[in-house]
Amino acid sequence: MNKKRLGIVSMLASVTLASSALLAVSAHAASTITIWAGNEKAPSYTAWAADYSARSGVTVKVVAKTNMGDFDKVQDADAPDIIINAHDTIGKYRADNKIEAITLSNTKEFDANTLAAFTLGTKLYGVPLQTENIALITNTKLVPKAPKTFAELEAIALKLKKANASNANFVPLAVQQGTGGDAYHMFPFLTGLGGYVFGGTPGKWNVYDVGVDNAKFIKNSSMIDKWYKEGLIKASVTWDVARSAFTSGNAPFYITGPWFLDDIRKSGVSYRISALPVIVPGFKPVPYSGVQGAMMTTFATTHGVALETKAALQDLATVNAQLSISKVALRSPANTSAQKQFTDKDIAAFGIAGAGSIPMPTVAANNVMWGAVGGAWVKATSGQSTAAAAFKAAAKSMRDQIE
Repeated sequence: MNKKRLGIVSMLASVTLASSALLAVSAHAASTITIWAGNEKAPSYTAWAADYSARSGVTVKVVAKTNMGDFDKVQDADAPDIIINAHDTIGKYRADNKIEAITLSNTKEFDANTLAAFTLGTKLYGVPLQTENIALITNTKLVPKAPKTFAELEAIALKLKKANASNANFVPLAVQQGTGGDAYHMFPFLTGLGGYVFGGTPGKWNVYDVGVDNAKFIKNSSMIDKWYKEGLIKASVTWDVARSAFTSGNAPFYITGPWFLDDIRKSGVSYRISALPVIVPGFKPVPYSGVQGAMMTTFATTHGVALETKAALQDLATVNAQLSISKVALRSPANTSAQKQFTDKDIAAFGIAGAGSIPMPTVAANNVMWGAVGGAWVKATSGQSTAAAAFKAAAKSMRDQIE
């Protein structure tokens, strides 16, 4: 009799536990997913969050954060399930065990390099949402027909420079540098002349293969010396000089990103956005790209909403979601199908111009590149050194600093 009663008690306990589990699943299905995004980015996600909540039955709460660094020390109860940030944060987040790998069913709708931006090893750690990159902005009043090659661009710019010899504010090719240099804005010239920063591929960089002094680039580097001597590119052009020159109609060509689009639109200058044309046959002058993305935090699992979070991330990868977000953010959707449908022609043009762009490496070794390569460009475009000597010195500096 006692054994029978124990069996009944055990059975009742099992039923109770099963019921509790079912209630927990139901609670999770109706629970809240919390998203953290920076103050300036958060408004981009509110419309999508409201729509997704209505469609899925899962409440999505978007929290605007003044300091995204709070994620480094956040406690479980206050932690987000999804964090929106740039791709170069994934290395640290993963090292701190703050994010989890995900899978997407529509990876074919993303450029390989864009996916690589959120990849460590063979695993994907985020949904690419928006991309940004620099492009060539042309004053169509000064240059009605787009140059097909950089040599043609160079000839047009120098002809206009000669015609505006008495205009001290005229800049033939407005690309920012300044005293500290700007390896980011000059990157398309590095790649366009056959150079590279690290060997390997996005997400699988070989930091011991430094390519800013590789044989092909050094062979073509005399073109940089020529650009300086003829006054096409000068290190003295800072970001404000470049922007002012173009928006005042004193520059036929301007290299910048969507962050100055409002200034360009307000200036009244007629313009065209395109990729920098080929400098040397066989090398595409691609820019760096920055990718914003959504990452699943490890807290989603401890909060019991891992499945709901993964479903939300999959939705964020879709065309409709990315179009909704990009219309507010004024950035190019990462989803290539969404790019083709994006109604802001200027932002879409930036996306097209950035095709094949290289995500800024997330490896720590990239930090030594900025000063070394930026400094090399300054020396080469200010008359302090030949380009070949400047970039050989930059490469040596990088190798000496990379452990």
